[in-house]
This record gives sequence, C-alpha cells and structure tokens, in this order.
Amino acid sequence: MAPDVRRPVDRWLLLFALLLMAVGMVWVYSASGLKSSTATAFLVRQLVAGFIGIALMLALSQADLGRLRENPRLLQIAFGVALVLLAAVFLFPARNGAHRWIMLGGWQLQPSEFLKPLLVVVTAWWMVRHQEAWTRKEEAIPKLVTLLAILAVPLGLVLKEPDFGTTFLILFVCMLVVFLGGAPRWIFAVLVPTLLAVGTAFVVSKPYRLGRVTSFLNPDADPLGKGHQAIQSLIALGNGGVVGVGVGKSMQKLNYLPEAHTDFIFAVIGEEMGLLGTVTVLALFLGVLWRGFRIARRVRDAFLRLCAVGFTLLLTVQAMMNMSVVLSLAPNKGIPLPFISYGGTSLMASLAVLGLLLAVSKETSA
Repeated sequence: MAPDVRRPVDRWLLLFALLLMAVGMVWVYSASGLKSSTATAFLVRQLVAGFIGIALMLALSQADLGRLRENPRLLQIAFGVALVLLAAVFLFPARNGAHRWIMLGGWQLQPSEFLKPLLVVVTAWWMVRHQEAWTRKEEAIPKLVTLLAILAVPLGLVLKEPDFGTTFLILFVCMLVVFLGGAPRWIFAVLVPTLLAVGTAFVVSKPYRLGRVTSFLNPDADPLGKGHQAIQSLIALGNGGVVGVGVGKSMQKLNYLPEAHTDFIFAVIGEEMGLLGTVTVLALFLGVLWRGFRIARRVRDAFLRLCAVGFTLLLTVQAMMNMSVVLSLAPNKGIPLPFISYGGTSLMASLAVLGLLLAVSKETSA
C-alpha cells in the first residue's frame, strides 16, 4: 500500500533533468545556427516545446498512478488512443523514408515517443496483476506470451514506420521490468535468444539496415557514405580535447557532421566543451539514474516500484544508446539524447516521463 501522506517531489531529480534541458537549449542554438535563415528559429521551437513539456511534467507529477492498479480503464483508453495515433502516421507523407510523424500545421508529433512510458506502465501493471502466476511454470508461460502479444501490436506499428531504435529501446526496458517484476529466470534463457534471432533477421532483411551494422564495424570502408557520420563524430570529439574549443566554435557542425543538432548533438558538446563537457552530461544522467533507483527502492507499492524503474531506464538507457552511437560503440539507431537533442516531441516526452517519475517520488517512504 502507498503511504497515506505524499511527500514532496524529488528535487534532486528535478534539478538534474532541468540542467540537462538547459544544456540542450544552449547547444541546440549552437549546433543549428546554420540550418535556418534565422539563427534563433530552432531555439524558439525548442523553447516552446520545453514550456509545453514543463506544463505537462507539472500536471503528471500530480498524478496518482497507484489508482491504475485497481482500475486500469484509463490505461486501456490510453492504449487504444496510442494505437490510433501510431496508425495515423501512415496517412502523412514519409520523411527521410519513414512514417513517424503526424503533421499539425508547422509542428510534428511523434506518437512513438509517448508510447514509451505507456508500455512501461502496461508491463508493470501486468507483472503485478499476475504476480502469483510467476511461481508456477504452467501459468507463467501463457501470461508472458500474452504480455508479449499485447506489446507486439504497438511495437509492430513502430517497427513498420520503420523505427528499429525506438522498438529496441521499449522492448529492452519492458523486458527489464519483466525481469525485475518476478518472472522466472529460466524464461529469459529462451526469450533472449529468440528475440536476438528475430532482431538479427530483421536487420539482415534490408540492405540499409545491414549497411548500418557493417559501417559501424568498419566506417573507414565508406568514409563519404555510410561511415561518414561515425568518422565526423569522432573527429569532433577529438578536436574538443579536454576543455574544448569554446561554445559556438565547433567546426564539425559546419555541414561536416550530419544531424549535429539532433542525434549527434553530444559530439558538438564534446568538441566545444571537451571531455569536461561530455563527462558533465554523463554525470547528470547518472544523477537521474541514482535518484530514479532511489525512488524505486523507497516506494512500498510493487506497481509503482516497477514504474519508477521503467521510467528511469527509459531516460538513462536511451541516453547511453545515443552516446554509444556518437562514440562509435554502437550502430546508428536514430535515437535522440533525452532533454538535449532538438525535437519538440522528444523533449516533451522526456519531460512527461520525468513528471511520472516525480509523481512516484511522492509515494516514497521516509
């Protein structure tokens, strides 16, 4: 049972996230100046998204997620709305070969960003709702298969967009929630190899996906093509050294590094602020991880505990995925850096996840 008296939100978590957002505003402006006739155009859009996101965060921080455990009707409605929005993206023209956005005037909405916390809550609810089944093999398998089937519907739509990076992130975090939620460990001996096989088949089924993997393994084989981003990213980080070349003075953002203001903004930070800048960003995300796990450890309700773990992992695992791509430790997946990369939907969704995590923080014990 949740405590009767709700505590204040975790102020350290809020501070770390808002500092990351501030870093994002500075480097969205720095990295996108040459991409618009008006130097502040991208910054203004990001600021507007930030204000909307903060309002959403404040609203969600007042939510009582514990009510979903006994009355999941709202969860079912949200799931249905998510499916409609995910299907609606295919009614709009593709951008860069992908159907990921709903166009609203001059703005874009990416439904898959808001799907992330929803599926975490669905998974947490399922694990707690059927917690007695996990101790009996004859019940555990059908329950897990049913959960995977539920997740497969929206994830299948995301994969069709196509967006393999977001699909992988959601599935990875949800499976960690399943693992921490008490599912028998032997299930993962079967599940993990199966998912790896399916993922491998998906990658090799399309030449461009396989090309991303091969270019990651050997970017110098095609330095002006598939390996260009990885090489330019490493050059940017190398140019930065320990203290960087100074804010606004990056050379790689001048049409050398593609997507400098979005997926590869961490490389621009590394060039302009050096190792000190990148370590600071990493430390802030580790701070989010610390406070998120602290919240999960101190909350009494099992459902809220799993939600807190899932929300924390959504933010930090995504951050590690993005940084790994920038450092050429992983193939490019088109994953933005939470709170920092340019993109209104990404920023609003990150702040929404933060708001939900703050709501859980109110339920922690002393």
